[in-house]
Amino acid sequence: MVSINEAKKTIQNGKIVIYPTDTVWGMGCDPFNQKAVDELFRIKGKKIDGLSIMLSDINLIYDFCEVNKKVKKIVEEFLPGPITLILKSKKEFAKGVTRNRNIAIRVPLNNTALDLAANQPIVTTSVNLHGGKIARSLDEAKEIFGSNCHYLNGEEPKGIESTIIDLTESKPEITRIGALYSTILEGMLES
Repeated sequence: MVSINEAKKTIQNGKIVIYPTDTVWGMGCDPFNQKAVDELFRIKGKKIDGLSIMLSDINLIYDFCEVNKKVKKIVEEFLPGPITLILKSKKEFAKGVTRNRNIAIRVPLNNTALDLAANQPIVTTSVNLHGGKIARSLDEAKEIFGSNCHYLNGEEPKGIESTIIDLTESKPEITRIGALYSTILEGMLES
């Protein structure tokens, strides 16, 4: 088990950390470090480009992504929280992080995750082998990934994946219904 400061240094040193988010246990690394991203793909068995990045503050979204009025309204209404927004990226990340120049963004409602992402964006993906069941605890995560990762305990996840909304086209699309779904959200997407 590592502390928040050790976990931050571990990520800066190109290693992978497993940590709690508001939804499920997450695993991540530096999204600008190609070796770290390649290693994450290798240990997860992930084949398709596209990862989420976790930010510590909603205002950082404007630095990393193209944002219009509708996106701004959703960001201000629902983040931080259990929602992933797919947006057009303004930044160049390591190969595999973006897909078609789009980036998935999370600002979780979890103090441990927000502390970890303070001053550096972090890849955030569920703790599982690609296509497999998501680890429900740090012990399950250790059984799957062993010494390939470092482990950070903290504020426990709720256990339901985030809702994913693709905002890259003129008509927003919910691509996965998860922890956050409401008629308010649906109405905002349609307006």
